[in-house]
Amino acid sequence: MTGAAPWAHRIAALAFLAVAVGVLTGAFTIDQGTTYQAVGPRVFPLLVGAGMCLVSAIGVVQAFRGTDTDQIDQLREEIRATHWPSVVLLVAALIGYVLLLTPLGYWQTTTVFFVAVARVLGSRKLVRDAIIGLVLALAVYMLFDRLLGIGLPPGIVRLAI
Repeated sequence: MTGAAPWAHRIAALAFLAVAVGVLTGAFTIDQGTTYQAVGPRVFPLLVGAGMCLVSAIGVVQAFRGTDTDQIDQLREEIRATHWPSVVLLVAALIGYVLLLTPLGYWQTTTVFFVAVARVLGSRKLVRDAIIGLVLALAVYMLFDRLLGIGLPPGIVRLAI
């Protein structure tokens, strides 16, 4: 990795830091409301933004430090050993999840996504994966929608419970 590669890492690290600062800045613009709340709507976005800034700052420091030949060799080995078709399929599954979440519904889309990701990662037990995905998706749906009152997309098949 010579020439442009260290600059690519530096540009990426600075871009991540800029996004983190944007998230943190956006968190400060969230309206706190007029009533007293122990934990207002800003708290979690501020924690996420601060965490992103911390991790991004560490990445910037590491990108601008000198290059280590052992790390470069390790990076080359990791790139060589990566199974890129799996990466592409996982990204495609994630894009499909985002596109289908609202029209199909949370628990339906999450179940299908779980099965698809398990399949890409090597599982060949379709029924087991579908059952696990359905149980996890329904548990999260019930927790957020019913207990916490945070609406998730119900989709085409609404739960009667």
